[in-house]
Amino acid sequence: MSKIPGRQAETGDKPPVTPVLAQIAALIASLSRWWAMTGGVLILILSVMAAASAASNLFFGRPFSADHELVKHVTAIAIFMFLPYCQISGANITLDFFTDGLSERAKQAMSAFSSLFALAFAVLLFVQMLQGFQSYIRFQEVTPVLRLPLWTAFPPILLSLALLAAASFINLAEGLRRVQNPQYESGAERS
Repeated sequence: MSKIPGRQAETGDKPPVTPVLAQIAALIASLSRWWAMTGGVLILILSVMAAASAASNLFFGRPFSADHELVKHVTAIAIFMFLPYCQISGANITLDFFTDGLSERAKQAMSAFSSLFALAFAVLLFVQMLQGFQSYIRFQEVTPVLRLPLWTAFPPILLSLALLAAASFINLAEGLRRVQNPQYESGAERS
């Protein structure tokens, strides 16, 4: 099996990829994976904090002040952090029931279309969130108890959306490449 990026493996698993696209795809996949793991760490920290707050409430009758504010704020950030990894790894929900009878080429075309849709959605959401970010910077709004500025959620969310757009673009390029290569067969079909 060839280890050179951009060359087709001897088994014929995938059509050839340009070396630059393969390197960019690997970089986006790696960034997406690390970004999602960071989101997972945030959720883990929130879980420990919520459990400690519940224990404090149970034993001392006093939960942590404004733990619900942190949970809402950080959970929103973490959810966006998972989106690029879901896109680049193909972990989004699919309905195989509708595509079972389709050819591999038709499935790849649908995959490319869904990647195009995800790219458009990511760009639209990025633009809207950027406008929201600018608004929250202009009109300083804070959480009631901790006085945490609401705009602080926007930078990691915007970064997540930019990474989602990049992941969607990589998937779109891969899907179009597979549609254009009619002799491509997935490993499952050749078995």
